[in-house]
Order: sequence, then structure tokens, then C-alpha cells
Amino acid sequence: MTLHSRVNRGVAIACWALLVVLGGLLALQSQLQGVVATIIVAAWLAYAAYVAMWAPALVVDAHGSEIRNPLRTIRVAWDALIHVDTKFALTLFTPGRSWSVWCAPQASALIARRKARRFRDDRDPRDPRSPLDAGMRIGDLPGTESGDAAALVRDRWDRLANGSADAEAIAVPVTVHWGRVAALIAGPVLAATVPLLL
Repeated sequence: MTLHSRVNRGVAIACWALLVVLGGLLALQSQLQGVVATIIVAAWLAYAAYVAMWAPALVVDAHGSEIRNPLRTIRVAWDALIHVDTKFALTLFTPGRSWSVWCAPQASALIARRKARRFRDDRDPRDPRSPLDAGMRIGDLPGTESGDAAALVRDRWDRLANGSADAEAIAVPVTVHWGRVAALIAGPVLAATVPLLL
């Protein structure tokens, strides 16, 4: 199962729409050098929005969790996992390391209150207490991105992990996305230098 952040993807779409409008307005009012610089900066910002908000994902399968963050991908096998936390975002812990899941941030206070009220109403509408008052963490609330992702990971971990495995002996492969790093560095450099060559 693959999870993405609905909020982040909505923000990415809004960013792209804004970039199209602003880029078009700036390009119409500029000299050739300004048009080229505007196109490069708009393309770079659009790509940055893709990398930071659209591409991140969490893939949960029978072998473990694959954390696809903006600049690296981490593969955490079930037997390597030792703890799941949701303090600021869903975070998977392996011996000596912790791995934040970019696409599962903790909900804001406003969203948390709304989800807590809905969760309480679904369970017992006569109970005046919020699940937050009963000690449930914001990051664990059902219906939030971190809460739903954490529940999925914990459920699969409980069912699929081999309790006798030595977590410290299991490798956690990390792949750095050097192409993305290079593209993010190159954008501002190109915007600054290419117009000077025209």
C-alpha cells in the first residue's frame, strides 16, 4: 500500500497554479533575459514543489516500509524496526537511527481538534471527553495523516515481524537521490548565469 500526503499534494497543485499565473505575467513584462530567467526560476520552483510535496510517499508491504522522502529513500524491514512514534511526524526507529516520514506529518491543532471530535462522535457521541483529553497523542488520531500511517505500520509490524530476529543485524538501505540534489542546486545557478549569456 502506498500513502501520500493529501495536504502536501493540495499545496503542490496550488503552487503550480500560482507559478503559471505569476510566471506568465512576469514573462510578458520582461526583456529576453528576464523571460529566460523567469522560465528557469518557475521551472525550478515547480520541480522543488514536486520533490518536496508531491513525490514523498510511504510504501508498506509484506517485507517492510519504504520511506520515500524528498532526497533519499529508506527501506526499513519489519525485523529492523524497534519503535514507531508520531511526536512531530511519523518516525520509524531502528537500532541507533530514526527515520522521519515526510508524507505523514503530525496534524495541526485545528485539524486535530476536528478529528478528535469526529473520532469521539463515532465511538460514543454521549461521551463529552475528547480522545486528546484521555491521553491520545495528536499524531495518533485516526483520520490524520500521521495517525492513519502509524496505524497501518503498527498493524503490519505486529503481524509480520519475526520476534526472534536481531534488529541490529539487519541492514537499512538508504538511497540518496543525487539527481534531485543536482537539479535543486542547478536551478538558481542557471537562472543567474544563462541570461548573462544572451
